[in-house]
Amino acid sequence: MARSGPPAYAWDWFARQRLLWREARSRLSATAAPAATRYHAVETRPEVMALLRADYGRDPIVRDVVHRVVTEVVFLGRTGTSFQELGLHNPPRGLTWWWSALTGEEPPSADPVDTTVTPEPPSQLQLDDVQQGWGG
Repeated sequence: MARSGPPAYAWDWFARQRLLWREARSRLSATAAPAATRYHAVETRPEVMALLRADYGRDPIVRDVVHRVVTEVVFLGRTGTSFQELGLHNPPRGLTWWWSALTGEEPPSADPVDTTVTPEPPSQLQLDDVQQGWGG
């Protein structure tokens, strides 16, 4: 995992999970780390996420807390199993990034898309068609 931190789409996914960013803020504000007072002073999602994104790459305590929160809350501590065993059939891209960052494992790609050509649905009959005996 790069020191620069998660890509924007992984942070976006994290930010949409209220339980995650609130739990990370709560844990960080309860630590004895210098960052605790900063996290204690913020409450809204934009404020918390701005701090997390800024601190993640430079503060190992923040990075560790974020990783533990994702591991415990999202994956229920089950990062020792395979991604398939978690039963996530169509996970969002941000979630799969966190999985890879935490485990070093690439999750399997999504189910293959069926590329067979489906027949065109029947078009609606016109009045002339009905009068000529079509559709009836």
